[in-house]
Amino acid sequence: METLLLLRMDGVAESVLRADVRDLSFSPAGELNLKASVGSCNVEIQFSPRQRTPPFTAELQAEFAGLLHPLLTIQGCCQGVEVQLDQDHLAFGAVVQRCQARKRIVMMNTGGIDARFQWKTENFPPELSITPAKGCICPGMEVPFEVTFAPVELINDKIYENLSCCVEGSPSPVTLTVTGSCIVASTSKEVVNFVCPVRGSHSQTLPVFNPTNQHCSIRPVVEGEQWSAASSVILEPHQNKTYKITYRPLSVTADGKKHLGSVFFSFPDGTGMLYSLQGTAEPPKAEDNIVHELPAKTHHTEMLPVHNWLSQQQRFRVLMEILKPDKPDATVSLKGLEYIEVPALARQDYKMSFFTYREGHYNTKVTFRNEGSGDYLYYLVTFKATSPGVLSTIELVTPVRQTASATVQVENPLTTVTCLTTECKCPEISAPPLQTVPGQSKGSLSFEFQPLCAGESTALLTLHSHDLGFFHYDLLLTALPPPPEKTVHFNTCLGSSHSVLVKFTNHAHFKTEYSGKTDCPEFTVDKALPQAGSEVSMEVSFEPHQLGKVRGQLSVSSAIGGDYIFPLHGISLPPKAQGPFSIRTGHRVAIPFKNIFLKTTTFSFQVDNNCFTVKEADPILSKKTHNILISFEAPPEGFPGPWFGKLTVSSQCSEGHSRPCSWVYYLKGLPL
Repeated sequence: METLLLLRMDGVAESVLRADVRDLSFSPAGELNLKASVGSCNVEIQFSPRQRTPPFTAELQAEFAGLLHPLLTIQGCCQGVEVQLDQDHLAFGAVVQRCQARKRIVMMNTGGIDARFQWKTENFPPELSITPAKGCICPGMEVPFEVTFAPVELINDKIYENLSCCVEGSPSPVTLTVTGSCIVASTSKEVVNFVCPVRGSHSQTLPVFNPTNQHCSIRPVVEGEQWSAASSVILEPHQNKTYKITYRPLSVTADGKKHLGSVFFSFPDGTGMLYSLQGTAEPPKAEDNIVHELPAKTHHTEMLPVHNWLSQQQRFRVLMEILKPDKPDATVSLKGLEYIEVPALARQDYKMSFFTYREGHYNTKVTFRNEGSGDYLYYLVTFKATSPGVLSTIELVTPVRQTASATVQVENPLTTVTCLTTECKCPEISAPPLQTVPGQSKGSLSFEFQPLCAGESTALLTLHSHDLGFFHYDLLLTALPPPPEKTVHFNTCLGSSHSVLVKFTNHAHFKTEYSGKTDCPEFTVDKALPQAGSEVSMEVSFEPHQLGKVRGQLSVSSAIGGDYIFPLHGISLPPKAQGPFSIRTGHRVAIPFKNIFLKTTTFSFQVDNNCFTVKEADPILSKKTHNILISFEAPPEGFPGPWFGKLTVSSQCSEGHSRPCSWVYYLKGLPL
């Protein structure tokens, strides 16, 4: 920057610049003649700095008559950029291959204004780097830089010159020279070996020592895709620590080959430690050992999770094997899809179906193999087949002593004929004892339910085959009350009785005792005789106590043989006249008379011939028989006889009737 100063001088003088400032100049130079009193001249002072100039003070003097006369004082400065490094040479020395060493330098701004800087990192070799690469530095400020030397290839002593940093406002860049070399790392004497099944893991710890005097965070370099570890390790000065590394192989090592890898630790001083790694991936172990207990003849579905450990989709072929028993037959089946596709790094469930006819232990193996790579995973699944449960429930409903039938089907998967035996402890179920089923076909077994007693019950029908095991069926049995049997008809006169032999078949298979009862007093029943598997007879008597129709019901029951219901239909007619009853003169005869009414009744006895006499009786108890005594005396006349009369027995009012009821007995008298 130029500064012009016009100096007006009065008098005659010679201007002389006494200040030791090279960038200051003035004109006119030399001697000047000034007129007296009015003489003057203009002096131009110019400041043209070419570099930063600190503040200064200069005096402009004029020489007059051999004397220096001070004219004025000049003060000025030039603000500029002045940047420098605390050192322009860095020596890293020997650094282990693939390690890195760091050193620190400082940039100082001794100038008077802010300045931007930028290192020309594009001219740096790959093994050298500096941070920060650019920025701004203020006057009086220091900026620290970290220079990193990270050689990859072995090199002898090498000099890196003219590593420049451009500074804004500075005519020339700041330069740095770096020297260093790269040597081979020291290797651990022992090789670290890892062994595990493929897709399994094996972890080990490696000793790590910080040989430096500073706290550091190092980033180990792990080579070999089968190994993984923490990305960094923090170490205190001279600290011993362990570093955990894990081997997770995704492919089997075959033919004696091994997976190879290494882990390298580099420290801030440029030293390092290298461990060699070897891994053996054995064939995979079972993903899981599953044990499932289930009844035989039960369809079971097992879900097997199939994991894809790759970052791409895999297609597996599925192989299902029955390991035990050694020679399984068609009574055992394993079913499932032949292939399964699993997306990358995902899981897919595989559905496997198992079925067996017989009880036992069945050891199976399910293998999922990638046919392209040969990699595989597998499951061991053991099925413990216990006694089979009930295959189905069959409901049978029928009235007692009638038949309901049902059919069950049994499939024979074998190529040979099998024979089934049947068993049911319910005596009301009848089924053939044996049933044969041809090979590879279905057989039908029909059975019948013929109940003897009404009610609900359950039973178990079991079919058994040495080849196919047991087949259990639950039976829900409902025996409805029996329908009425045929109506039994009776016809008699009031005062008489009519007996009918009621017959029915005893369906029980052994001796059974039946009891009978009626719901109407006009009908009475005798006890039946115990009989087995044949026709049963039971006598029923109808003895009416009123005129007209009478309906009732005979119930025959047995705890074993069940119940029978017989409708009873009786017709009661008016009494018929009876006799004649013969009586010789001087004798008497007893005529039985039964009170058929349901209460004690007083009857009147009347004869229409005085030759016959009857003795009056007391009231007669219900259903009791009274002998009416009739005497006969022949008249004295010479009529040789016979003599006839009529006995009338009357009730005042018969039960259920508005008119009195009477019975007529004809009498016949005979001479001696």
